[in-house]
Amino acid sequence: MTQKIKLMPDYCCYPLWGLDPDNIGDIDPETLPLLPDTIHRLKAYSEAYQAGLNWDYPPDSPEPTKEEIEAYEREGMSLWLELQKELAPDYEVHYFSQKLRRVIGHPNELIAV
Repeated sequence: MTQKIKLMPDYCCYPLWGLDPDNIGDIDPETLPLLPDTIHRLKAYSEAYQAGLNWDYPPDSPEPTKEEIEAYEREGMSLWLELQKELAPDYEVHYFSQKLRRVIGHPNELIAV
């Protein structure tokens, strides 16, 4: 049976999430059959997201620039496409687009981005 996961960063956790009823919560990339480079990119992706938060007082967190948002979205989409390749056919990988503010299930949906 195909497992469903989602690429979506959040604070204090991994950027991969189980979407099946028996696998809810964040997933350590090291537990998946991924290439070391992909695991490294996932960690860097997560760290970049968390770096934007003012941990002492979150409301004072700086707004990212348009360029930072675009670069982060490009890396997220690139990671998502790589995850789809590396995890097929055992996993169905979805992506939460920070730009569109919604979950994407198929690359064709990115045409609007």
